[in-house]
Amino acid sequence: MATTSTPHDTVERRSRVARWIVRHPIAAFLVGAYGLGIPLLTVRTATTFATTALGFAFTYVALLGSALVVTWVTGGATGVGRFGKRFLLWRFGFGRWAFVVLALPALTGAIAALTGTWRLPAGGWPALVSGYLLQTFLYGALEVNLAEEGAWAGHVQTLLAARHGLLGGALLTAPLFVIMHLPLQLTPGWTWGSVAVGVAALAVIAPFFRYLIGETVEATGGSLLAAGILHASFNASGELGFPGEWQFLLALIVLTLIVGGLHRYRDSSRTDG
Repeated sequence: MATTSTPHDTVERRSRVARWIVRHPIAAFLVGAYGLGIPLLTVRTATTFATTALGFAFTYVALLGSALVVTWVTGGATGVGRFGKRFLLWRFGFGRWAFVVLALPALTGAIAALTGTWRLPAGGWPALVSGYLLQTFLYGALEVNLAEEGAWAGHVQTLLAARHGLLGGALLTAPLFVIMHLPLQLTPGWTWGSVAVGVAALAVIAPFFRYLIGETVEATGGSLLAAGILHASFNASGELGFPGEWQFLLALIVLTLIVGGLHRYRDSSRTDG
């Protein structure tokens, strides 16, 4: 026997979904981000359909779109407006801007020099600098990382840090972040061994990376602009052309340990004061 849905039934179902989203905003985000994002990223990585449009669909629809939907349900238009304004926070001082844009490539270059793996590209310093800037601001931040960090730093890590602090938020965000990036291991010619190595590297690096992003968000008053550019700077530091392309990973770990130590020192100084 066929049944029909009354407007009251529809409203009731919607309200149940909305109540669940309000109670579980991170889980609700992951439903959309994983459900749509993992298939999109898998197709983009493992096939020849690696178009720019597919990349935008992954970052701006699956990731940022899911975060915005949850934000709208939990906070309405006001919440979405507050979320959007975080992309416009740029007045956080020259020192922090220098940190966001220059710290990782400078430390990557220093590690390359210390380990004997430093080399300039064919075009010399102009090619190195212009390539880094293009990778950071155009191919990185605008195409991928602003939207990506809008989702991870602006939604997931902000909620977790509010409950568990800076370090706790980073450690809890890291495995969720790793899962989202698993399809990146399925490049043409992948083997189970290469996937295992890639996943292990992700698992080690992710907590350091999420802490550095979280500390930057905290230090800049919640700026998702800073978070997105720092993420793009990290990726671009891995494209500087040094043999092995591992120097930027060590740079991330060293920089995070320095920042974490300074953050702990400041907290202790405030407590003592």
